[in-house]
Amino acid sequence: MKRFIVLSIVLLMLAGFAITSSAMDFTLLAGKDINVGTLTVEIDGNGDLVVTYAIDVPWVLGETHLYVGTSAPTKSAPGRFPYGADDAVEEGKYVIDLEGLTGILYIAAHAEVTNPTEIDPITLLPREETVWADGTQIRSDKNWAMYFTFEVPAP
Repeated sequence: MKRFIVLSIVLLMLAGFAITSSAMDFTLLAGKDINVGTLTVEIDGNGDLVVTYAIDVPWVLGETHLYVGTSAPTKSAPGRFPYGADDAVEEGKYVIDLEGLTGILYIAAHAEVTNPTEIDPITLLPREETVWADGTQIRSDKNWAMYFTFEVPAP
């Protein structure tokens, strides 16, 4: 009986590791080509999708917007994405219930960042940039907004 319990615990630990090891990192690009941090997408132990913005110093994270859907986004207006700063559980972190959802998700992650160490010569304010997680361009005729895919494993 002890062996069964130990084996069960080990298998549960391995299963938990498999679920949480599905994390993927994406480069956060400001102004199209400046690496300002990392976006991490993962499934937590509760089966929720967790999306976390991690911004490198000296950049400071501002407003964030997030699109998560079962089809690629067709609009590149981040203010119209389904998730915004009010939906974040803490600054730059979203937890999204994936109940019954498996397969490929399309994700577009947008943010605004400021670099307080650089002053814009025209506005005399700290440098501000738009950020997108690196991926495929949403609309080549519009702007450089991007999305990427993330596979949700079957239960």
